[in-house]
Amino acid sequence: MEHILVIIIEYKKKIKIKIYNKVPPKERKTKEQIAAAAAASGRSKKKKWGKGKNKEKLNHAVFIDKSLQSKILEVQNMKVITPSTISDKYKVNLSVARSVIKYLAEKNLIKEVCIQSHCQKLYTKVA
Repeated sequence: MEHILVIIIEYKKKIKIKIYNKVPPKERKTKEQIAAAAAASGRSKKKKWGKGKNKEKLNHAVFIDKSLQSKILEVQNMKVITPSTISDKYKVNLSVARSVIKYLAEKNLIKEVCIQSHCQKLYTKVA
């Protein structure tokens, strides 16, 4: 059922006719209907927050055994030597990687390139 509203506007000897579709009035809800709608809205599921992206816990070695020691001595042939590269390549802890670098530097098997940075040490092989 459509209701049509017609408006005639006179302005400076011009007549404009505007036609609108008038929306019928809303039906009033009873108190019981309002209460039922409120109760139904409370039953909806609450939002669960995502836990985000979890990294897998890495199981790196804390000690150097015989098999790992022979592999780690290959470090002296790498072009760029940092604690993180040793840790990633040989699956050892960062503290172990730093001690390996310190040991190789004392034996003059690798040399320090960047002396200015105190936090990230950068080494390379001896030519």
